[in-house]
Amino acid sequence: MADELIIHIYPSDCDSAGHVNHAYMLMLLERARWAALEKHMTFEDYVTRSLTAVVRHIDASYASSARPGDEFRTRTGLVSIGNTSFTVKQTAHNQRDELICEATVVYVTLGHDRRPARVPEHWRSIFLPWE
Repeated sequence: MADELIIHIYPSDCDSAGHVNHAYMLMLLERARWAALEKHMTFEDYVTRSLTAVVRHIDASYASSARPGDEFRTRTGLVSIGNTSFTVKQTAHNQRDELICEATVVYVTLGHDRRPARVPEHWRSIFLPWE
């Protein structure tokens, strides 16, 4: 079961065309990933560790627009884990259950030397598995 987060879309979240643009959409998806992460560790815990996870690749596709008044409902879940990387899937729907966006995010784990490092065992269960 994936983690869920609901974010209300305000007019100030939208561009001059009246919808959430690509850059802001990526920020909303990142907020949902942080919300899932915070269920398992605080930001202070994350930044004081010798390892970090950085985004290597994002693939996002859009099916419809998010507009003011929408309840932007995200689902975030773990798809796979490799030796030094892991992949998270996200979807966003509105209150009418219309798909807005689907994204796949590949992270690489880096050590204190900024080189790829093995994904720690305790990180392998931070994101709930994608169904």
